[in-house]
Amino acid sequence: MKMRFSKVVAFLCLVGLVNWVLTPRAGAQSPPRLGLEYRTGQPALTLVGDRGTVYSIEYANDLSRTNHWIEGTLLQDRAGSNVWVDPSAPGPSQRFYRAVSVRAPANTNLVFIQPGTFTMGSPTNETLRNSDEIQHSVTISRGFWMGKYLVTQGDYLAVVGSNPSYFAPTNGYALDLTRPVEQVSWNDASNYCAMLTARELGAGRIPTNYVYRLPTESEWEFACRAGTTTAFYLGSGLRSGQANFDGQFEYDAAIGEILNTNGISLGTTTPVGNYAANGWGLYDMIGNVWQWCQDGYGAYPNGPVTDPQGLASGSYRVDRGGSWLRHGQLCRSAQRSGDYPSLGDYDVGFRVVLAPVLFGN
Repeated sequence: MKMRFSKVVAFLCLVGLVNWVLTPRAGAQSPPRLGLEYRTGQPALTLVGDRGTVYSIEYANDLSRTNHWIEGTLLQDRAGSNVWVDPSAPGPSQRFYRAVSVRAPANTNLVFIQPGTFTMGSPTNETLRNSDEIQHSVTISRGFWMGKYLVTQGDYLAVVGSNPSYFAPTNGYALDLTRPVEQVSWNDASNYCAMLTARELGAGRIPTNYVYRLPTESEWEFACRAGTTTAFYLGSGLRSGQANFDGQFEYDAAIGEILNTNGISLGTTTPVGNYAANGWGLYDMIGNVWQWCQDGYGAYPNGPVTDPQGLASGSYRVDRGGSWLRHGQLCRSAQRSGDYPSLGDYDVGFRVVLAPVLFGN
């Protein structure tokens, strides 16, 4: 069954007049409603629809061109955060909006990430922080789905047809396809996303304008923090047993590294989902394996930004989150790392994002 937009649609003119709402069939979804106000000169739309449903918020400048609707964002109806500020609007002018409900992806191991604004980087009093973690305001204006889990050995095998992982029977480890795949380079991870997109398009499980891809660095940190501002989504410290990292080297943001000779250091990956998820339902955002991001490694921008993409190329690609091999301080939400895109190591893996092509591509 193809994942297509339904016919539950609300239309709104930017001048504040609700024009039309299509009446749904009996037993179908309620029609969504869009409200409008201005915030710092930009139109802010408020969505009221069916709780949990994801909508594509689209706009047009001329209704005479009925097929010229542009996707602005994906937005989910949820309590208290159903507002989207259109960053592309040129200020007060005529612009029409509509909300079109989107069928949930066939892949149930995806979590929808709502647009929002957060502070990226670390405060200057976060002990052992790096100089490249300068705090700045980032707006993620476009919603997306992110993998609830790291890509597993089984996932990778099913798409690519091989398993490059070190922690596999070829090296004396028991077969466990629920471990995260590792020893994958950025090139390998990008290729996996392309192959997964082709497979899912061919099966009609995603719309033609959607792709699987790696998260941008800002999307990754936004999702990792899940609304928190502390060094970890768990709080200001990381203790042995809270994630798969070298627990002999714990961390506290006020103190720094804490030596724990009895700390747990497994020396291996663990099956995905073994530790508590963050507040948005994402597992293993701390430790297990580093996670490739889409961006080339570079300095942060100066001042507030919207939907930053990072460098399109460069000698290094960003990876985030720390790993089973690393100390607690390297698992902080703001910690940045970079590796050669051709490098595949036994503590580096990835997770995927599903989004429309225009969103970050």
